[in-house]
Amino acid sequence: MSPNPYPAFGLSHTDRPEHIEKRIGLLIRLYFLDETPLIAEAIVEHINAILAAPGYISCIKQRCILRRLAAQWHCQLWIESGAQRVTNHTQRLIKD
Repeated sequence: MSPNPYPAFGLSHTDRPEHIEKRIGLLIRLYFLDETPLIAEAIVEHINAILAAPGYISCIKQRCILRRLAAQWHCQLWIESGAQRVTNHTQRLIKD
């Protein structure tokens, strides 16, 4: 993950899966207020942390849903990053 100016977006090895799960919901709501790649990246990281937590989600169906959700947010991150690059490029063209 890129350098993160917001410590609340970061994960620690001591974070409990229940807390990570709640933070995912908060991050998703925050994303709809401010659609930045940093938030989308944090959502993907948090979902992957939930999937990596041993024994937290044992239901295969739930794990598949979380994997699809992580993939969806990863795609959103890719789209946002591309849109940001295009915007930056367009702004440079306008300045020149």
